Amino acid sequence: MPTFFFDIHDGKWIYDDVGVECENIAEAGRHAKRTLPAIALDNISQDDEHHAITVIVTDNDRRPVYTASLIIIGMMIS
Repeated sequence: MPTFFFDIHDGKWIYDDVGVECENIAEAGRHAKRTLPAIALDNISQDDEHHAITVIVTDNDRRPVYTASLIIIGMMIS
């Protein structure tokens, strides 16, 4: 199975140097999308009203093959 790497941008870059074995790009994309909410739960404060997290999936040659983003916008309504 090929190895894919999941680099994360959450205000700064966090580069994946281990990777995850996935059957194909579609499975790697599903993994990227499942990863985003978990990152958000761990890293967004209650005061953070605007936040974007992006995962860029690269193949074994470190070529981008998929990207997914999660954007959170909060607003007080009075």
